[in-house]
Amino acid sequence: MIRFFWTRYGVGLTGLLLAAVILTVSGCGSSPPKQTGPAIDTDLERFNRAARLAYDKGRLQQAASFYRQALERAYVRDDPAAILDAQYNLAICLLNFQSYTEALAVVQDANSESALSGRGQSLDFLLLEAIILHRGGDSDEAWKITDQILSYPAQASSVVRSKTYFLRGLIASKKGDKGQLRDSIAALGQPVHPRLLADREELVGRLSMAEYKWDAAIEAFDLSAKLRRETLDYRGMVNVLALAGIASEKAERTRESAIFYLRAGRSAALQGLFDDAQKWLNQSVKLAGNAGEDKIIQEARTYLQQIEEK
Repeated sequence: MIRFFWTRYGVGLTGLLLAAVILTVSGCGSSPPKQTGPAIDTDLERFNRAARLAYDKGRLQQAASFYRQALERAYVRDDPAAILDAQYNLAICLLNFQSYTEALAVVQDANSESALSGRGQSLDFLLLEAIILHRGGDSDEAWKITDQILSYPAQASSVVRSKTYFLRGLIASKKGDKGQLRDSIAALGQPVHPRLLADREELVGRLSMAEYKWDAAIEAFDLSAKLRRETLDYRGMVNVLALAGIASEKAERTRESAIFYLRAGRSAALQGLFDDAQKWLNQSVKLAGNAGEDKIIQEARTYLQQIEEK
């Protein structure tokens, strides 16, 4: 879900890199080079570009390494915007490979940096902190932060507000609070952007599951998975595919459930999310066995073997 916030600070992944044209001349007596704009820090640019490429290929550890180098270079430059940009993107990588303690420490460092540079508190970083806390198991503290974000409606962008309501919906779903879950869905309205619509459909699916409406849940999760695929949110996609597997299993649609788990597991395996992949693939094997689907079993076991060989 988090890749939505790559563009906060205007350095690195935003694509708004400094543009400079250096006019070079040769020969004795030539005039000094003319510069039409601020010079580009090629090291910083290179680290950010390499990090983005690694991230897009699912190489999160490598992406994090490059963002650490970008952060170090940003400190060399004494560039607060570049520092915050690198810290944000590094925290995103750490969150995605479930290093919640380190991700939270990076966000806290960013909060200190923001205060030192006189920028004040960033709602983007507050939301990221809440997401990390929720993923790490501290949903109560995460909820408090969402209250804080929503107390500044004029400062929060529409995307931050929508993502905050989505997070509140996830927390409510985790706690079994159907009232708060309905409120979060209502607050999201009818989004136009595919990423936000995917969020809404996931919450609709979760509410349908809480109300034992399995077919409605499957439909909502399937749509959310398609939307996340179309927006390249593959980590979010595998999660809702697994949820569709759970709903299908509850509906006693055994073969369909085995297929959803297979789809979630093989994508997760190829993304390096091995723990989730093993869980989902093993469930696919179990259900496919009950349904007499040997081809599904064979494919799931192929990916399980690949994971064991890593």
